[in-house]
Amino acid sequence: MAFEVDQAFRAMHSAVGAFVDAAAERFGINRNDQRCLEILERLGPLTAGQLAGAAALSAAAVTKIVDRLVAAGYVVRDADDTDRRRVVIRTTDVERELQREVFAPLVREGLALFTELTDEQLRFLLTVVRRATAINEAHTRRLRATTDVAQPPVEA
Repeated sequence: MAFEVDQAFRAMHSAVGAFVDAAAERFGINRNDQRCLEILERLGPLTAGQLAGAAALSAAAVTKIVDRLVAAGYVVRDADDTDRRRVVIRTTDVERELQREVFAPLVREGLALFTELTDEQLRFLLTVVRRATAINEAHTRRLRATTDVAQPPVEA
């Protein structure tokens, strides 16, 4: 049974990745750009440094991403509400409307699926998902901590 659950998680991960790719195509942006938009949607306005940390990208990469997202009309650089010297990146109404168009049907069906579960089942599922997320984050850090790059095998 554990193998079947692992296979189901892997299939779900692939399906989520394919959906994110399709969403990025619909937005006319690349996957890292889409990832940064998702982070801004989830966490709200962030500085470029905060966004870089949340996305595990370099400051230079985030600067280029934000430049592209500004040009596309999906985000703006704006003065922070609490510290006018600080610049934050905010999503625009255009981005939020496209987010609703692209993601709302998926969210609606996902939430409907959860209504079929008891509170006890939901608590258990939440625990599993949080632990699986932590495992993935730990292994992401493990992979990024090494400079080793796999070389493809040379065919004879």
